[in-house]
Amino acid sequence: MDERWLFTGVVWGAHEIAFFVTWAAFGLLYRLGIGKRFQVAAGKAPPAELSRRAAIEVVGGHVLLLAVAAYVLFPAWAWMGGRSDQPWPSVVEVVWQLAAFILLQDTIFYWSHRVLHWPRLFRAIHVKHHTFRHVRGHASEYSHPVETVANLVAFMVPAILLKAHLLTFGIWVLVRVYETVEAHSGYAFTRLASRHAFHHLYAAKGCLGSFFGVWDRIMGTDRQWREWRREQTHR
Repeated sequence: MDERWLFTGVVWGAHEIAFFVTWAAFGLLYRLGIGKRFQVAAGKAPPAELSRRAAIEVVGGHVLLLAVAAYVLFPAWAWMGGRSDQPWPSVVEVVWQLAAFILLQDTIFYWSHRVLHWPRLFRAIHVKHHTFRHVRGHASEYSHPVETVANLVAFMVPAILLKAHLLTFGIWVLVRVYETVEAHSGYAFTRLASRHAFHHLYAAKGCLGSFFGVWDRIMGTDRQWREWRREQTHR
């Protein structure tokens, strides 16, 4: 198989699997009434019309991502020295690279996200994502094109810069997409999801990072979330 299409199949395919499986799994939990004490804002859902419109736009974006993977991400990855052939990476290599990806992604995401909360940029760009005050999984990828590009840079640049083997790249896509859909699920089984649900409920009160919230802790932008969390059933 041509390496371009192997790369595209792995990266795009991992994205689709992680996104739709995670979105559907949390949707099923709502339908079955499971884990109600972990539902943020008593499980309140976003407006049905907003959800419908967002879902259509997000799925359309997945079609565009196919072309981006083939004609933007693959050339950048190949130029940096990424590989898909043998030998496959060791477990140690996969683990340390995933840890590095998380730290790099959170750094880029935190600071670009913080910039998007400047009043002018928030009103011009980021407000679209925050039309979801009460979140569901598909809200994770509902954003202005400028924000979508910024998020894609934070997502993909770490794996490209570190010349990740295609296997590691695919695992990273699974991990990152699961993380962001879970963070927008409306459930707070993890501290990550609790932080991001709080961020959507109270956009001006912090929690700007992803994964482990390293930069939020360093910069003190999770203080109000900590106070809020003490009053929640999901704590």
